[in-house]
Amino acid sequence: MEVFIHLPPMAAVKTRFENLAYLPKLFISLWRSFERQKQFLKVTLIHDIEQSKREKDNTLTDRDYKKMTGYYGFAVPALLGEGFCMLRGRSMSVKERFAITYMGALTGLFDDFFDEQKIPEEHIMEMITMADERIANNSNERLFVKFCQVALKNAEDADLVKKIAVKVFDAQVLSRKQKLPSTELDEIKSITLKKGGLSLLFYRSIFTEPISESEERMLSLLGGIGQLENDIFDIYKDSQQGIRTLATLTNKIDDLRKVYVDMMEQTFEMVRQTPYTRVNKNKFLHFISFIICRGLVCLDFLEEKEPQTNHQFVLNQYEKKDLICDMGKVSNTLKLFNHYTKIRV
Repeated sequence: MEVFIHLPPMAAVKTRFENLAYLPKLFISLWRSFERQKQFLKVTLIHDIEQSKREKDNTLTDRDYKKMTGYYGFAVPALLGEGFCMLRGRSMSVKERFAITYMGALTGLFDDFFDEQKIPEEHIMEMITMADERIANNSNERLFVKFCQVALKNAEDADLVKKIAVKVFDAQVLSRKQKLPSTELDEIKSITLKKGGLSLLFYRSIFTEPISESEERMLSLLGGIGQLENDIFDIYKDSQQGIRTLATLTNKIDDLRKVYVDMMEQTFEMVRQTPYTRVNKNKFLHFISFIICRGLVCLDFLEEKEPQTNHQFVLNQYEKKDLICDMGKVSNTLKLFNHYTKIRV
């Protein structure tokens, strides 16, 4: 089933009109999600972070705090969490919001344990499975353990959360192979899908309802798209750090776009196979398609550089400004709207 651009002319016009008509409803939904999470952060996560700052042992930076409150602790609940509830046709409970907010906040700390601080794997695993502040060595680790405790306390099934957290840990360890020149492209794609898919299932694990096989398959692939989208936007940073991704290794952006679009189409079809109402699945499809379209804008931005290099994508011949797509620009926002209107949900 085609969900993307390749539609007959009249069908394409109808799709554009329907999506444009849906935009106000989508914006209102997003605005409400953002406002709810902003208010929640003020009386929970931000308070805990302020307490942590008093330790002043320099293991946490302003960048860390910004990631916790301005990105992971905000976006994960406001987008993913609300999306999960949208499929179910209900509001997020207070306990679920607590759990997914603190799970989001600990994500940035967890990534830095591997990427920045080079903490021994055994110690990271201890903090995940034991969630005991007595084994933490500094304010960074204490905050991570505290966030784990809050998430587990409010999760529906703490043992399930721990089980998936261990799988996320294993995927993070596996991703170190992305720095090895010997790692084949197919394995890099597999690692990308596994990292993203397990991350999404990790966040989903705190919710009340059991997950069906069809939803698990769908979320695994949707998480893979999310990871690929991150890699597309992080192409400059990853290239500087020697991390090999599908984005850094491509020599033709259109080839990467085909992979991205194929994953979109598969995910949309999997959403339709989940056991939720048609109305709720339609809302969810609009919701995720608008987010996923950011990746298409970045792909267009990168492809514009190919004429400089004989119509091939040659990463090491571009400057930093050529590889960082600023979604804050009005022109890119308009491109986002344009891509969204072409998608049939």
